[in-house]
Amino acid sequence: MDKANSNTFFAGAVLLFSSLSYAGESPLSLSASIGVEYDDNLSVSALDTTTGQSDEAIVLDFSASYLAIESENTELELVYDLYQSKHDTFSDFDLQIHTLSAFGSWEVDDMDLGLYYSYSMVDLGNEALYDSHSLTPSLGFALAEGWYNRFSYGHVSKDFASASERDAAQNSISADNYYFFMDNSAFVSLGAKLELEDAEDNELDYQAIYLKTAVSFPFYYNNEKLIDLKGRYERYWRDYDNVTLSIGKKRDDNQDLIGLELIKPINESFDVVLDYEYTNTRSNLPSVDAEENVITLRVTTDF
Repeated sequence: MDKANSNTFFAGAVLLFSSLSYAGESPLSLSASIGVEYDDNLSVSALDTTTGQSDEAIVLDFSASYLAIESENTELELVYDLYQSKHDTFSDFDLQIHTLSAFGSWEVDDMDLGLYYSYSMVDLGNEALYDSHSLTPSLGFALAEGWYNRFSYGHVSKDFASASERDAAQNSISADNYYFFMDNSAFVSLGAKLELEDAEDNELDYQAIYLKTAVSFPFYYNNEKLIDLKGRYERYWRDYDNVTLSIGKKRDDNQDLIGLELIKPINESFDVVLDYEYTNTRSNLPSVDAEENVITLRVTTDF
């Protein structure tokens, strides 16, 4: 499972929530989580491999963000994130990701201009897997009260340590529509993305269409938050441009992904989070034609 891109679907909404709810507190914020994870089909999507083997892992995440600039119309946030998994049996699937990122936003008239950059170093099994650079300019604007549209262009370059044929440049355009309600504490969204990847090995060049939808809302009891529920569904169709020699034809993939997250507040600083993710990938390349279920239970804190 490639954690480098996990939870990216909620990233845009998180940035929107941040801009709507920031209360002028300390510019430095820290967060951490620790938990256990069960995966019934260990896989590495970046290498097009699945194992059919299950395993448990301890998962750790630490994030530090610093609001370097905050003015009436401009913000700049700098973030460092560390992710680490340690498997019980298959240590070759231990994943470590270091990510440095910066997000700048500017309000111009009734529009929000954004620019996001990140650099990630991904290690698998204590060996370097790949480094990646990502740059995403965006344009957002409100259509009506509660409605928000965001258009973005993304460029990602990937440099693999020992699989140079997978070095690639990826370009995409996205459109996401959000509807916020319950005083901006909840939202529903619908989005689409067109993605093109040009790899060093022509067999890996592809074009893809993604459709995605998500919902996030809190439940209250006696005016106290009982639980937060987040759900998402994604579907992609990926057509490869050239013949894959191992199957003697052009590769054709499509995938359904369902994600659910329950967040139970314990107090002002700690939450218990239960994540479930199901993926069903159908492909004429046998190494990626598989289903996978991942369940994670973790404790998170902000300090």
